[in-house]
Amino acid sequence: MSRPDLDLAINMAVLEPHLPMLAGCVRRGFATYQTQYPHAVRAAHDNAAAAKNVHRHVLEELEIAVAEMAGLTMVSARGLEVLNLHDRAVARFKKMDGMGHSKSYPTMQARNFDQQMSLPNLPPAATRLTFGYEPDLAFSTILRVLVACPLGQSTHWCAQVNEGPAGEASWVDITPQRLAGTEPFKHYGSGTDG
Repeated sequence: MSRPDLDLAINMAVLEPHLPMLAGCVRRGFATYQTQYPHAVRAAHDNAAAAKNVHRHVLEELEIAVAEMAGLTMVSARGLEVLNLHDRAVARFKKMDGMGHSKSYPTMQARNFDQQMSLPNLPPAATRLTFGYEPDLAFSTILRVLVACPLGQSTHWCAQVNEGPAGEASWVDITPQRLAGTEPFKHYGSGTDG
């Protein structure tokens, strides 16, 4: 597939100046959940409830962080809350696994987002990305912060955000390599891979 709008380097160039802020929002949202909810309350939460609470706190952190930043805005597309980065990329924020997949129930908007389709209120040319965190099994810490480019039911690419002690951040491509002959196939009439 050769879609320049889905290129890893192009999209990470859009994200790179904002990586410290984005990773910080994810980590602060996760920390709020860990520190502000009593242990007994967190113990009663299943994975979905924990992820939903973290998600809300991450969005609150993002709303504060981007309020005064030119070119960055929070946008709602029929309940799907995303960050618009200069009309070049839009990112939703999710709990993810190590392969860059999110595990929530796929609504129609989420499926359309993952298929890189147009949605109301989102810039049509912007690449749809998923920015998130991989928690440990106990949901007590973040193993790593990730950004992925979904494409249908697969992940086109996945990058790990590496945070430095001085507040800087970089990224590394961790897209799993495919064996020859195992590439996603084109569904008849769908126009998308996956």
